[in-house]
Amino acid sequence: MEFRYLHKNNSPKLILFMSGWGCDELPFLKIKANEYDVLMCYDYRDLSQVQELREEIKSYKECHLIAWSLGVFVSSHLFKEDKNLFRSQLAINGSLSPIDEEQGIPPAIFQGTIDGLNEKGRDKFFMRMCGGRSGYADFAQQLPQRQVEDQKEELICLQNMILSQPITWDIFDKVLLSSRDIIFPFNNLEKAWENKANKQILDLPHFCFYHWDKWDEILKS
Repeated sequence: MEFRYLHKNNSPKLILFMSGWGCDELPFLKIKANEYDVLMCYDYRDLSQVQELREEIKSYKECHLIAWSLGVFVSSHLFKEDKNLFRSQLAINGSLSPIDEEQGIPPAIFQGTIDGLNEKGRDKFFMRMCGGRSGYADFAQQLPQRQVEDQKEELICLQNMILSQPITWDIFDKVLLSSRDIIFPFNNLEKAWENKANKQILDLPHFCFYHWDKWDEILKS
């Protein structure tokens, strides 16, 4: 697991952003922050640095968790016993059962993404993630600079983790869902969070972050 500061302004307040699969910090650098330092985690092939991450969080007066896509599962796995680290916990376009016919990505589609993953397949995935060519045009200006072999290895590691360590708990107090999500089928996301009272639905694609100018705004959504 890699973690990098997107913003470090010596604020006493931190946003911990648990990203989805295949990313690095580049697509998120254009999102500003006023009141918060922002620490991003990505590349979930090795989660052994979690204690170092916990210590970093504890150095702040308060911390807010924002988890996106497969980062929702990873956050739930890592912080099951550490919910008190966070003042708030927001899940965006992810599921606690991310490989699932009814509440996540259908298993055959997830496996097909792995089997077909090359540079062309990755770019096609990113375009679908952004909701089509217009959204992808913005994203493409800040493409993650990772090797496709690393991304494939990460996706296999995530698949193994998800299938071997099912989650039966919920650490999140709020959920944002995008009605134009085609990575996690929107109907499946609705099913996954059908009992969540604090839930907001936005007319956005799976990658929805350019809807906001600042991380502060995401927390207030």
